Amino acid sequence: MNLARAAACVLAATPAAAAQEPPTVAITGVTVVNPADSRPPATNQTVVIRDGLIGAIGPSGRTAVPRDAQRIDGRGKFLIPGLWDSHVHFMNTGPSALALYLAHGVTTVREMGGYLDSTLAWRAQMASGSLAGPRIITPGPLLESPRYLQGVRERSARPGQEQLALRVLPYRMGVGNAEDARAAIDSLAGLGVDFVKFRTVASPEAYFAILREAKRAGLRVAGHAPGIVPPEAALDSGQADIEHAFFPALNGERRDTVIARFRRHDAWYTPTLVVSHAVTLPGDSADRLIFGERAEQRDERRRYASAWLLGWWKTQVDERRADTSSVRARLIREGYENSLEDVRRMAEAGVRLLAGTDAGSVLIYPGFSLHEELELLVTSAGLSPRAALVAATTEPARFARLDDRLGAIAPGKTADLVLLEADPLADIRHTRRLAAVIQAGRVFLRADLDRLLDSARSR
Repeated sequence: MNLARAAACVLAATPAAAAQEPPTVAITGVTVVNPADSRPPATNQTVVIRDGLIGAIGPSGRTAVPRDAQRIDGRGKFLIPGLWDSHVHFMNTGPSALALYLAHGVTTVREMGGYLDSTLAWRAQMASGSLAGPRIITPGPLLESPRYLQGVRERSARPGQEQLALRVLPYRMGVGNAEDARAAIDSLAGLGVDFVKFRTVASPEAYFAILREAKRAGLRVAGHAPGIVPPEAALDSGQADIEHAFFPALNGERRDTVIARFRRHDAWYTPTLVVSHAVTLPGDSADRLIFGERAEQRDERRRYASAWLLGWWKTQVDERRADTSSVRARLIREGYENSLEDVRRMAEAGVRLLAGTDAGSVLIYPGFSLHEELELLVTSAGLSPRAALVAATTEPARFARLDDRLGAIAPGKTADLVLLEADPLADIRHTRRLAAVIQAGRVFLRADLDRLLDSARSR
């Protein structure tokens, strides 16, 4: 599937705000929340935006508003930096996810492996203003063990699994040894990717070669816990970010050691709690929620799932229904509980955390689920609302080496902003109460956001 071509329907439904040059904007009387700043938020502020950048911030009574500015009344409202979802797979969600992310205040996403041609096309269209969607940071195709890729081919030969290889193989590169690693990293660097992502690794030789070659190319490496080498060695050797459930087999003392390694190397952890929680749901229950007769009544988000996404979910749900082992269910539950404890301990230790959802996985709804992840980080893992917001704003910008432009509200930064009706520091669920979204200076008021949602639902 060419997702760039499939995005044509998104273009047709894009609100007018995205097709214009960024206006001069003044948000007046607003409370400015900079998540990484431990000081109380500044109240009754005026934020002036010009040419897509934040031009000035100051007390409303003393900050000049340009005569040509579009005024947005921020009284009683709260302004935060644009949100990030740090684990997204567009090749699973389909292109309607672009509108869904922006409609939920997600102005940037970190794609974790996908079709690079689609991503590059979308980037160009969004830069021109002809497409509404989040900024995309991407590794392009992700790296896999050749053994895993062969397993995909074998599974695709089974009845009902014929589409698996067609969906999975086009955006993955096999790396079996150091020579493969050198060729893969050279290719990715030549394509201009933002970082390197691996999922499975063939051997210690291949793993360390990936890290070595990526460092030579100036690219950070993110990936699953490698398994093939100890986590301490992975962090010591330069893996910058580890995704998903955190080493469930490690005992307490060993876990402390690994957490200390994260802190020592300034590495990131992306727990994706929302997908770990969704996996605890048995296959039959997931099937009823997604494909049952009253699915849209049970969960209104279901109406925004594209046909492309539902096709992928069907494959995953069928696999889950086939595995009803009580041992598997227990290990999944234990893994989720361990993840909650790890996030709490990592936050206490000062480890850098990233809020991500693994969008494309079963019951992970693009845009919607980022807010669910933030809620889990606070209510289940024990982070403060401020720390959860840092994981969805400041830290992903730092990982992407874009913190000079994004992740905070300050003069000279790109105007990626979310205007909220209520204080997210008082209740993290208030991130759902969007009054407006501004992306690179383009303004999407509540009515524009509703049209984005409608455009996604129509597909």
